[in-house]
Amino acid sequence: MKKAISILVLIGLIAVIVLILLFNRKRTLERTRLASEVSTVVTVGIDVVKEEQADLSFSSNGSLEPFRELSFVSDVSGRVLEVFADEGTHVSRGQVLVQADEEMLQADFAASEAAYNTLKRDLERFTNANKSGGVTDQQLETIRTQFIAAESRYISSRRRLADARIKSPISGTVIKRYVEVGAYLNPGARLFDIIDDSQLKAWCNVTERQVLLLKKGQDVRIRCDAFPGEEYAGTITFVGSKADRSMNYPVEISVSGRDKKELKAGMYVTAYFDIASVEKVIMIPRSAIAGSVKNAKVYTVTGGRAAEKEVIVGPMTGNKVEILSGLQAGDSIIVSGLINVSDGVSVMNKSDR
Repeated sequence: MKKAISILVLIGLIAVIVLILLFNRKRTLERTRLASEVSTVVTVGIDVVKEEQADLSFSSNGSLEPFRELSFVSDVSGRVLEVFADEGTHVSRGQVLVQADEEMLQADFAASEAAYNTLKRDLERFTNANKSGGVTDQQLETIRTQFIAAESRYISSRRRLADARIKSPISGTVIKRYVEVGAYLNPGARLFDIIDDSQLKAWCNVTERQVLLLKKGQDVRIRCDAFPGEEYAGTITFVGSKADRSMNYPVEISVSGRDKKELKAGMYVTAYFDIASVEKVIMIPRSAIAGSVKNAKVYTVTGGRAAEKEVIVGPMTGNKVEILSGLQAGDSIIVSGLINVSDGVSVMNKSDR
């Protein structure tokens, strides 16, 4: 009897153990299933696409250049007797910078002047005589031809003599001197580099989309790193009509307000183009773009699943980028957590967790 009771108790314990194991296995399988389902859902940041006021303002770096820059060369031949300007000298237009030897030029001028005056009087006498019949038309024409040649020599010698006093063609500052006293000049010899920095201009480059927003006479803000906190006014004076090899267009800006600080040619500046726009465009965070800007894609969300979609992007403004096509207002897109997202995957907005 006792043996039968022991067997029954043992069987009962085994049954309890089996039931417990079966229950635990069911719970384990349920947890595994739930974990599997959860692991296939990617938590991301989702936002709704909206139309926003477009801010088309942009900036471009450039450098300051003088209003005019001249490499001044000689027009005459001769020995240099005096030099009246040195590097750093401010010169005025018409100011004598170099005196060349003019002794031979003066002698040539005196001879040509005398010949010119003589033939001029002869021409007047022959003209009067021709009217009274004392001189033939052929004789008059001969003396007129001689007078024209003498006049040409006279004008040329006078010009060469005047050019012996070499004068500055512009007002500005001499930044480089190449000529020395005693040197012999030939036509084309380099004398000075002169810059007119009474007004400065900034040159910068803009993209093909930006150049369409610019026009001559438009106001621009200029800042220079050499003078933090200072701002200068500028006006667009030229907008390039042809792009360079990098597809950028040159823009020239006349800079004013130099009385605030002494800006100098060669300094780097940043030009700020303030472009107002009344249009509303689709702008999305830059973080929503998958891939490169040239081959841009975004992930829209429909029914809890991600869908890959190609878009065409426009200019960037801050941390946002304009979408030219591919999206419309009201679309839901993934703006963060793209690293684990692929086409068709289940997603959940992290704000809903």
